[in-house]
Amino acid sequence: MKQIHFKQITDQFRKNKFFSFLSLFGISIPIMIVMIMVLQVDLAIHPGGPEKDNDEMLFIHRAKIQWDHGGHGVGGVHQGIIERYFREIAPQGCLAFSYGSSKTLFREREVLDIAMRYTNAGFWQVFDFNFLQGRSYSLSNVKNGDNVVVISSDIRDKLFEQEEVVGKMLELGEKSYRVIGVVEEVSSICRNTYSQIWLPYTLGVNISKGLELNATGRFMVTFKSTDKWGFEAIKQQVEEVRSKLNNMNDQDVELIFGGPATADEIYFRAARDPEKYEGTLTNYLGIAGKALLILFLPALNLVSLNLTRIQERSQEIAIRKAFGATKKNMAWQVMVENALLTVVGGLIGLALAYIGVILFKEQIFSQYFVGDATQVMIRMNYTIFIAALLISLFFSLLSGLIPSLRISRLQPAHVLKGGEL
Repeated sequence: MKQIHFKQITDQFRKNKFFSFLSLFGISIPIMIVMIMVLQVDLAIHPGGPEKDNDEMLFIHRAKIQWDHGGHGVGGVHQGIIERYFREIAPQGCLAFSYGSSKTLFREREVLDIAMRYTNAGFWQVFDFNFLQGRSYSLSNVKNGDNVVVISSDIRDKLFEQEEVVGKMLELGEKSYRVIGVVEEVSSICRNTYSQIWLPYTLGVNISKGLELNATGRFMVTFKSTDKWGFEAIKQQVEEVRSKLNNMNDQDVELIFGGPATADEIYFRAARDPEKYEGTLTNYLGIAGKALLILFLPALNLVSLNLTRIQERSQEIAIRKAFGATKKNMAWQVMVENALLTVVGGLIGLALAYIGVILFKEQIFSQYFVGDATQVMIRMNYTIFIAALLISLFFSLLSGLIPSLRISRLQPAHVLKGGEL
């Protein structure tokens, strides 16, 4: 019996190709849009690469100086605070801080805009880089201000003719640096680690080592948690540092940190005022609301399509009912047809999302951070896909309820005489 029902359903799909196409289109396109929308946010929060373990990290990207008279300044974290206080509270290998810069390099007929990042030695212990050659710079390299650099594989290929470059000198403007390591190219969406050249932060210019509470800095700070140093301990100790700094300050100024916060909090916070951030729940609910709206609107169209399809099949349904088909069987067939269309449409939507991201990767990810998106590793969130498919299936089954109710009230004699459902 099930085989007969399935054959009837597939026959209907073949006979009503236009309806089947419209239904599949109405299901697959919304799922494609939802998957791409979620992918953008998911990859921005969990970009992989050196930051693949960022669920174990807390970040401070912004700091705010608030004056009593009402003025304020927002920037990065001051170097003096990091060196005098954050180093004391963080266990060995659990503190990374850095800031980004850039350099324009003129080479014969080519102009290269190179992304640079100044970091501490612990940066290489917190983040998981894939070294192709050499090593990272050490604490002594940083303290001594040694002219050493780690470069990415793409810069190696652009600036050097040979593959083995450890020990070679790299000319950047008026300075020469010794290459001590080569890492795998980092995706531009890794905003805590992305660069093409990494240098000790002690080589940076205009870096203030004093402790000035009336000025912000330029550093992004990352704390990596451990079994004995969890998120709550990190947040508590950073807050104690902040309170201590504000208590010892004799000026009419207050220091406020935008964190320590998780990767999703940092993403949604963006460049907003640290005091005016409303939390991640509001943002996630906003994304969920948009996704539900995108999935719900096609369901309204499916109601009309189903009614039209049932109307076209009214005489067939009347004959089958006259020969003993029950209301339950007729309604069940409509619901199964909708379910099959939803599953097939969902799979098509997933395939379209993947193809669309591959073909238009630059356009989709170019709005995030710096650099291009060529190194973005595409990974679909199948949990979200299953959720979207189930929601679409729910809406699809709802859209089949009205036709099912119409079928249950069908009078075969009335339809066969030319009447409508």
